[in-house]
Amino acid sequence: MQVHWLPHAWNPAYAGVRLRCLMPQGALARQGVRSRLLQDGQPLPREGVVVVQAKWLLDAGTPEGLRSRTTVLQQARDAGAVLVLDSFDNYFLNESGDAARALLLQAYREALPLFKAFTVSSPGLQPLLQAELPPGTPVHVVGDPVETPDALSTYESWWRRHHPGRWSGHWRAAQELREHRHARRQARQLLWFGNHGSAYAAGGMSELDRILPMLNAVAKDQPLRLTVVSNSEQRYREVLAPATFEHRYRPWDRLHFLRLMGEHDLVLLPARLTAFTVAKSNNRMLLALAQGVPVMTDPLPDYLPWRDYCAMDDWEQLARHVHDPRPLAARASAAMPAIARDYSTSAIARQWLDLLTRIQMQ
Repeated sequence: MQVHWLPHAWNPAYAGVRLRCLMPQGALARQGVRSRLLQDGQPLPREGVVVVQAKWLLDAGTPEGLRSRTTVLQQARDAGAVLVLDSFDNYFLNESGDAARALLLQAYREALPLFKAFTVSSPGLQPLLQAELPPGTPVHVVGDPVETPDALSTYESWWRRHHPGRWSGHWRAAQELREHRHARRQARQLLWFGNHGSAYAAGGMSELDRILPMLNAVAKDQPLRLTVVSNSEQRYREVLAPATFEHRYRPWDRLHFLRLMGEHDLVLLPARLTAFTVAKSNNRMLLALAQGVPVMTDPLPDYLPWRDYCAMDDWEQLARHVHDPRPLAARASAAMPAIARDYSTSAIARQWLDLLTRIQMQ
């Protein structure tokens, strides 16, 4: 079997590229499967299975550009390739009513009949995509693998990770860790991390608005510091302006983030249920639980199976969990074996292989 992966970008800084292309592709290749990543400008194969990220189509930017990419896909399909479309967001949203996006989505819908099968990253996204397809069209859920410190080696060599150009970053991360450990002796260390937001849907860092008054109240008798790890310092300053407690911003750093997260007392992931958040995978929550870090969050569809291991829809108890996170930490640690079994890179790669084999044989 041949599996070809067409990512929306060729930069591992993007979570969708790492989790849904680089990591499963590398794991399958190590298992002896003919699995490869398609590079920018490389002709599409005329055989095997091609897993196309939906964002690759939408990143064409214009209806004309998207239809041009659709033509390339059609040529590959007509020559014998099996096309699978993979989505990890609800791309049909256009909450602002942007006319240009509406035209882009029209071209995107026109491309859907090209694909033999569809995959999504979460059960919440499954019905949203099914609603755009002919009745009875199957949409398969394949989860995101949970990254570990060792996961970097699955898609990036040791020499690249330790290139001299990165030495200053490694040094700054070590300094940051020392400072963080010292600060942890003085105050509870809380963490929020994620994308700052989307141009076509509400969410992201603005989810913190709801809990800032609670944190302000807690901080009156419990020293705390909130670290926000994201991709927009400007948005951070806007959102955290009402905060009366200590807080700081750190840009996302995939090489060092996991080690920093593991040194926190509590991860806060507020997420109101919307047409955007309903489609989110459990990856952020499991990323923390996999290291035994306590989590407070809301009941998104893909989070619900893990409610025994975190504080879900329990914000009125925020003060109690900040004052003493140890009981919640014990619950988080109890989740670690199941996460390692079902969401490791190799486990998710096996899911991909089983599914793609069945699709190709249909």
